[in-house]
Amino acid sequence: MATGNSYPSGPPMTLGNMRQQGVRNLIAYCLNDASRHPAVIDVSAYPDEIEIPSWRAKCGKGGGRRVDVRPNWKEKPGTPDSWQGCPTWEK
Repeated sequence: MATGNSYPSGPPMTLGNMRQQGVRNLIAYCLNDASRHPAVIDVSAYPDEIEIPSWRAKCGKGGGRRVDVRPNWKEKPGTPDSWQGCPTWEK
């Protein structure tokens, strides 16, 4: 059965792999239509072996459990939208 993408699937990304690519945080988006709240999650205290697809989160604003969690690619060095060097209030 075709999955719709032309790339073979590989193993899930881990926090260690994400860190090797220069990304230190996850970003979570609440999928509840009433909230749509985004949040950056500091995962620096968690071990490298944790697989990102297994990460579970709860929305801190609306309490929803339908949350999309992925690497925060905007902080990767060299990314045009990089937040590195921005004051916290601009993030």
